[in-house]
Amino acid sequence: MKRDISVSTGAYDGYAMPDILASMHRLGIKKVELAFIKGYVNEFTDADLNVGYAQELVGLMDSLGQQCPTFSGHINLGDDTALSQFEVRARFAAELGAKRLITNAATRETAARFFQLAPEMAAIAKAHDIIVCLENPGDRVDNILNSAKDIQPLLSRLGSDAFGINYDVGNLISHCPDLDPVEDTRLALPYSAHLHIKDAYYRNHVYHFCALGEGAIAFDTLLPHIAEDFSALSFSLELPFRLQRNDDAKPYKKPDLLTMPEIEDDLATSIAYLNKTMNLKE
Repeated sequence: MKRDISVSTGAYDGYAMPDILASMHRLGIKKVELAFIKGYVNEFTDADLNVGYAQELVGLMDSLGQQCPTFSGHINLGDDTALSQFEVRARFAAELGAKRLITNAATRETAARFFQLAPEMAAIAKAHDIIVCLENPGDRVDNILNSAKDIQPLLSRLGSDAFGINYDVGNLISHCPDLDPVEDTRLALPYSAHLHIKDAYYRNHVYHFCALGEGAIAFDTLLPHIAEDFSALSFSLELPFRLQRNDDAKPYKKPDLLTMPEIEDDLATSIAYLNKTMNLKE
């Protein structure tokens, strides 16, 4: 099976989607992970995630030879309005042609409500022919999916193939700073349906996101392992260059936009590093 590798639009926070997709086209990116995550990317409302906008985005991508296999629309699935938010995102993902919807699971505090709603969410996902990929967070709020040890109990309790795991190695640095992110991700790989690959480092009481290979994560060890032993596992490069986290892992944005050349340079560096480290064809 040919590996499915996408690049997230999250790298371009602050730019309009036509400009983002055109930039990705210049970089030769054909698979796009469209990211609509409140507080992390451009402002939007659930009303914006409608059929007309999905069709507009599909038209733009078609014109550039691109497609969207994965949609990133994180919410807390235990919130009071989680079901309606989830249904909006599942429908939008399907309209985009995506097969995976990435979202957080639930905080420990809201877990009971999530497990109550999970069967209905599974039915919605199946109706839209998508897999819900639950992601480990980075904000240090206790979650039902903090690290790899939580995966098996969570999937067993859900008991539905509508749910899978999107493991994010870059989130571990801030969420579980006492864990080795590479070793924990190795434990998660056999149970993961998808991965987020992002690099980060901690300096002067701030977590910084950076080009792949320039942070604190030993991707020179992890990526060859994925290449050799998990040849069909899909993943996305999720590189939120504008985002930072403070000392207690709460996210915030740099006040100024990165320039388009800066973003493109860091993405090109990341793609080149990925190709070299995994021995992928350029």
